[in-house]
Amino acid sequence: MQRSALSAIPLDPPLIQFDAIHVNAISDASGIFIGTNTQVYWTTSGKANSGLGEVSGENNYVVNNVNTVHDNDIIDAPYTKGDLVIGRV
Repeated sequence: MQRSALSAIPLDPPLIQFDAIHVNAISDASGIFIGTNTQVYWTTSGKANSGLGEVSGENNYVVNNVNTVHDNDIIDAPYTKGDLVIGRV
């Protein structure tokens, strides 16, 4: 059985180089990491309610609308493993 010549070639990690990174907004569960790093206990939880949705494009109008959101959840997202943190770290 012959070995493939390609399997003997060591592969270098890819080189990715940016001249600049511009961040316009940070959303939930987002991060900017530089260098070798590990995000320990990286978790996220979230919920959003929208009674209207989204209006996009040009020259769109929403007139005399009535929106109702009935959200009778007792717990929106259950937390486990002590994930609940009050305030900002």
